[in-house]
Amino acid sequence: MGVNNTVQSKLKNVMEDDKKYEGVDDELLQELEDEYESSKVVKSSVKPLPTYGAGPVFGAVTIILTILGIVFGHVGPLKNGVSSTFRIPYIVFGAALICIALMIWTRAIFDVRIDDYINSGRLATKGVYSLTRNPIYAAILFICTGALFISGNVYMYVLPILFWVFLTVLLQKTEEVWLLARFGEEYRDYMRKVNRVIPLKKMV
Repeated sequence: MGVNNTVQSKLKNVMEDDKKYEGVDDELLQELEDEYESSKVVKSSVKPLPTYGAGPVFGAVTIILTILGIVFGHVGPLKNGVSSTFRIPYIVFGAALICIALMIWTRAIFDVRIDDYINSGRLATKGVYSLTRNPIYAAILFICTGALFISGNVYMYVLPILFWVFLTVLLQKTEEVWLLARFGEEYRDYMRKVNRVIPLKKMV
């Protein structure tokens, strides 16, 4: 009898404790879920960067104007701008620019593997990206400028200046705004240290 009373007493205590803490686990679970939702304890997966920024616009405009400049630079009154005196130096300079452009492009695509940075949402600052923030755009600019110099019409040499101004404004209004919003001070510091287009070490 004494044993049964003891068992019944313990069972009663367990039932009372169970009733006392009924719902506590559910409430605790809900609190943890709410805290998880409202906090940044767990870092969410990084979104990839846009694959195409200002590139298609700049590339299309620059290439079309370059082709038109070459064509119209050799017809009508504009063909007077073709200089025979400096023809060879123009061709050498233009070819050198195109070679530099291809080297920059190759390093951005294959050495740095910019696609990996884009897909992982990281900021590329190594390799050729330590010399210019926009090596692919620089390559397009250099290729078009080189083609215009090879064409040899001095009237058309104003186009590279217009290309550079267009690219500068385009980047300031688009990609640089996006990257500053995405990377903040990291990108601001990168801007201070590295040129926008010209692949030369910046004096800081």
